[in-house]
Amino acid sequence: MKTLKITPDIKRIVGQAIKVALTYEKLTGRKLGITGEIGEVLVCAHPKLKKYGLKLIANPLSAGADAIGRHGKLVQIKAKRPGDWRRRYLGRISKFADHNFNYAILALINSKYEIKELYLASHKKLAPILGRYPRRNPPIARFINKKISKRLL
Repeated sequence: MKTLKITPDIKRIVGQAIKVALTYEKLTGRKLGITGEIGEVLVCAHPKLKKYGLKLIANPLSAGADAIGRHGKLVQIKAKRPGDWRRRYLGRISKFADHNFNYAILALINSKYEIKELYLASHKKLAPILGRYPRRNPPIARFINKKISKRLL
């Protein structure tokens, strides 16, 4: 699978996209809908995750994974940007792909598109939970449960 290294140019463009999204939101009161894509780049570039060696998969429609980690581990990345940070654990995560992956990372992003919390869960621990939801989109509170995931940030 072809991967992308998160270069300074990509970081710069993502920063510009964030500014545009925030301006759009301020003008319209509507979110631009780029949290997932921005979140994937922010997660792959995050210094706390350097030891996982994350590389963004070039094809955004790749089956079951958003990134590849060390030793070829397949990673699904979920990013959530709650409107009300005090209620950040009440929403649901977007749908997990039906394909196999090794682990998932959940990034909770504040209103300025800054990662404030990171959680990592293995597929083994997530699979029983995902099976309980027909849309495979568990609540955030289920994902961040200490029996399921490990808080990284």
